[in-house]
Amino acid sequence: MLTPYRGILALPGARAFTLWGLVARIQMGLTGLATFLLVQIEYGRYEYGGMVVAAIAVSYALVSPQVGKLVDAYGQSRVLRIGYAIAIVGRVAMIAAALTHQPIWVLMLLTPLFAAGGTQSTHTRARWTHIVPDKDALNTAFSLESSLEEVLFIAGPALATVLATQVESWVPSAIAVVTLAIGGYGFLSLTATEPPARRADARALQAEREHSTALVIDGTLERIGLPPKPRGMRRYRGALRGHLLVTTPALVVTTVIFGTQGAMFASVDAATVAFAEELGHKDMAGLVLAVWAVGSLVGGLAYGSRVWARTLASRLLWGVSVTGVGAVSFMFAPGLLALGTLMFLTGLAIAPTMAVGDGVTHALVPRSRLTEGMTWTRTGMDLGIASGAWLAGAIIDRHGAQGGFLVTACAGLAGVAIAAASWRYLRSRRAYEEMITRDDSLPVAA
Repeated sequence: MLTPYRGILALPGARAFTLWGLVARIQMGLTGLATFLLVQIEYGRYEYGGMVVAAIAVSYALVSPQVGKLVDAYGQSRVLRIGYAIAIVGRVAMIAAALTHQPIWVLMLLTPLFAAGGTQSTHTRARWTHIVPDKDALNTAFSLESSLEEVLFIAGPALATVLATQVESWVPSAIAVVTLAIGGYGFLSLTATEPPARRADARALQAEREHSTALVIDGTLERIGLPPKPRGMRRYRGALRGHLLVTTPALVVTTVIFGTQGAMFASVDAATVAFAEELGHKDMAGLVLAVWAVGSLVGGLAYGSRVWARTLASRLLWGVSVTGVGAVSFMFAPGLLALGTLMFLTGLAIAPTMAVGDGVTHALVPRSRLTEGMTWTRTGMDLGIASGAWLAGAIIDRHGAQGGFLVTACAGLAGVAIAAASWRYLRSRRAYEEMITRDDSLPVAA
């Protein structure tokens, strides 16, 4: 089962950027629950914890796509060196504000700084897209990434819960800061596997064009092998003209589906903590959430180890359906053991569903805008996390853990409904084909 993974990890530079990218993403498994617990413990209200987590998610939704555009245009190293620094400062300021019991709006004002480094998972996946040789290998790479992230969500919630409740409320948040700093800058130091910046690549192509007038024929359509000389800045009539969500409507569908999954993830975190507290075992909440992530890890590794014949649209529908049905079942768990069992079974579909979603995005958008495209799906997830965290926190304060699990169930069913309604549409979409084809063997005009 592990042979395909060994193959992609043998690619030059793959192990290094995977390792450093994983270290940089440790904060992914910590930030949500660590922040929730920090605020809940310091201020004594679940609703406040949900509000701050929601503000972080909204900030990622607003800021990350812009960071993705900059990364595509100017390169990861140039943009993220500054972005990581801003994110680190914002996280440290958040810890200080919470410990000194500043008004809750102060914490929420700091949340946009968290997103200055963009979404690390998209930066790592962009490198895989740059180095893997074919779509089957890319499917394996995306599955590996989703599975490795589940390792973080196995250890992260358990570690955050134990450290926040048994040591100090700020400790897991501090670990998130340190790992982002070490992993993020280690990742950026690996320039050999960094995808080319779109603007730098365009300048190189233009320089080559001055020495070539070759045409490329694909059998049905005559195309120019190199882009025409720019005619200056083009003025668009509409502000959204050329926007990925306008030119690629199917990306809107996947973004919304990711949003339902995000709402499910955030609400189940809050509901599980509240459920464990009601049973007198709050420190066990992290362990139960870790079991949910173990199921996802197992499912992700199994999914990426084989080649699938079904279309991406069908695989997405199956994955979302399994997670949706599982989300409904959490409401009927009589105790933590039963809840953990249901979470493990549901988790088997999580990493595969995320990998399929990444595959759909990769098929929909041009390579030069891949970071931006994948960031939009994470933006949808962030918006879902925002709504799920806020709504679950507010309902839990009033109606207990079962109210939180009701939010989880509604989010899961919404995902099933959207995936089912859009299945035929997604299935009819053709994969994006690069319009510029280059072949070094083509004759060059003297």
